[in-house]
Amino acid sequence: ANAVKELVICGMLLGSRRIIDGINHMKKLGEQGLAKERVEKDKAMFGGQEIKGKTLAVIGLGHIGSMTARDAEELGMQVRGYDPGLSVESALKLPRSLDLADSLTAAVAGADFISINIPYIKGENGTHGIICKEVISHFSPNAVLLNFARGELVDSAAMKEFLDSGNGRYVSDFPDDLLWDHPNAIILPHLGASTEEAEDAAASMAADTIRDYLEHGTIKNSVNFPNANLGPCSENSIRFTVVNKNVPGALAHITEAFAEEGFNIKQQINHSRGNIAYNVLDIDTTGTETVLSFKSVQEKITMFDGVISTRVIHKVRGQGYAKNLDGEYFV
Repeated sequence: ANAVKELVICGMLLGSRRIIDGINHMKKLGEQGLAKERVEKDKAMFGGQEIKGKTLAVIGLGHIGSMTARDAEELGMQVRGYDPGLSVESALKLPRSLDLADSLTAAVAGADFISINIPYIKGENGTHGIICKEVISHFSPNAVLLNFARGELVDSAAMKEFLDSGNGRYVSDFPDDLLWDHPNAIILPHLGASTEEAEDAAASMAADTIRDYLEHGTIKNSVNFPNANLGPCSENSIRFTVVNKNVPGALAHITEAFAEEGFNIKQQINHSRGNIAYNVLDIDTTGTETVLSFKSVQEKITMFDGVISTRVIHKVRGQGYAKNLDGEYFV
């Protein structure tokens, strides 16, 4: 996240002044032996603006977005944010001066810089082309759009129309057939996590994430599952996880199944994302002889309509998995 945040800050500086154009110009002058002669004369060709005192709109206030907002404030910028799914954890990391907008168009309106930091989600109510012609119509004429998230978030045709009409900029590390050679676009290689520190952090995070899932059923940073964290399993308990389609009544069927078998649920969470719901339940083992006592209820829940898979987390991590395969119980 830090590596991407630093690239966003870099993108703001590149977009605020024609730095790359100036570099290319000096190389051409150097080839002609005119660099020293023209270095002062030609500087007016590449004027720009400072970022201090300007307004940055941060779209998406997760790890990268919140870090970008904090650093932008430290650079003297006015920061505005928008994130309809803002978590408490992320909210606590935001600068106090940040102005939370209640809509995407309200966030971008009048902003000098706009940073997109949201995941790409396909389908209905997804984020494909979320920076569309309607949203872009609220941009300031000289706005700089920073896209280090995903190329598909931006409507390329609408963005090209915006760049053609004024002095706005588009800075991204995702190539685009319509925008890659536009004079007001700066397209970089996909450098977001291309640092030694980021690669080390990513490897460590991946290992920790898998361990937390195997040991506790915790899910975080998934691209298609909701975040879920019930913490360590409570004492004298066994942990169940259930993946099911996000449909009404599914959770009620699961809890009723435990009740019918005489098991008490000590604590639980149920989170959903799109069409998927994920449940973590700690079941009281008081008076229960072995984990085999839960075999029947696991099969019953697994075979419910809409349930995709279940898992019992007990002693040997990675075991206890069961799946409904076209009406057949698979363990």
